[in-house]
Amino acid sequence: MFTPIRSSDPFMARLGLRQPDRLSAFGVTMARKTPHDGKATREALVQAAERLFAEQGVEAPSVRSINAAAGLAPAAVHYHFGSKEGLLDAVVHRQGDAVVARIVELAEELLAAESVPSPLQLVETLGRPYVELLEREPVRGARWLSIAAQLSLAHDKRFAPDESPATVPVQELVRRAFPDADASARERAWELAADTLMLMMSRWPAGAPGADDPSAASSQDTELLFAFIAGGLERALNRD
Repeated sequence: MFTPIRSSDPFMARLGLRQPDRLSAFGVTMARKTPHDGKATREALVQAAERLFAEQGVEAPSVRSINAAAGLAPAAVHYHFGSKEGLLDAVVHRQGDAVVARIVELAEELLAAESVPSPLQLVETLGRPYVELLEREPVRGARWLSIAAQLSLAHDKRFAPDESPATVPVQELVRRAFPDADASARERAWELAADTLMLMMSRWPAGAPGADDPSAASSQDTELLFAFIAGGLERALNRD
């Protein structure tokens, strides 16, 4: 007995047959594509690109090499992302959206206090979301930071100040911390501090070799890095 049709195929409907879940031609059975297949393919491409961009630099990997690293056909990147630039956008946003949202949250908390933030608090506002990212995903987090640092240092449009919702609250904190500093010097000093922090944390070890407690060693090193960058920021902008 045939199962009543629930397919939109008119030919199958006239026969009173249900559209099969698999298509057969000349004895070869082919699985029907599903939305999950596309999602898994895009994720494979993003992960392959993350690794290659972090290891070789953003410019070096070709589309062909990314497809090969993901184990996919040569046209996969163009089919799913349109171009290498489209794939790079996806890589940046995959971790970056959550990081930026967290920076905005911390910056707004500090602004709400209506006090003058210290240089260390400024650095922590930017650095704590990076630490949290590395705690959640040590390998992929470090890769994202490496890619982000490359793009920021290259003045890529993705990291242009007017592209980020974190820019306004963070710049207001920097202005509040150094109200008497020259505006251009303040902007340049903060840019250097932010790039240094991102680059160093992308290469930060999980802990010192031979340390009894690697996580504690990593925490101490992070505090040292934050203090070092905060000290440089203060020295550059407070010249009294």
